[in-house]
Amino acid sequence: MDELLGAMRRHFGESLRIDRELGGGGMSRVFLAEEPALFRRVVVKVLAPELAIGINVDRFAREIRVAAGLQHPRGAP
Repeated sequence: MDELLGAMRRHFGESLRIDRELGGGGMSRVFLAEEPALFRRVVVKVLAPELAIGINVDRFAREIRVAAGLQHPRGAP
């Protein structure tokens, strides 16, 4: 098992069940997960540690709010 995937599963425990990696690149990796308390599937974006040091927290928070507000026109799959 990938070291990051295992660490995420240990960190989140049952509050967020990390399923698998969807993709990634030089800046981040994206994982598919399930949030059991809200009965929904979510994605988790993890920044590369070297980028997290200089991240603009306000910009990242705005990106999270925008992404969280997106809804598929036909609802959840």
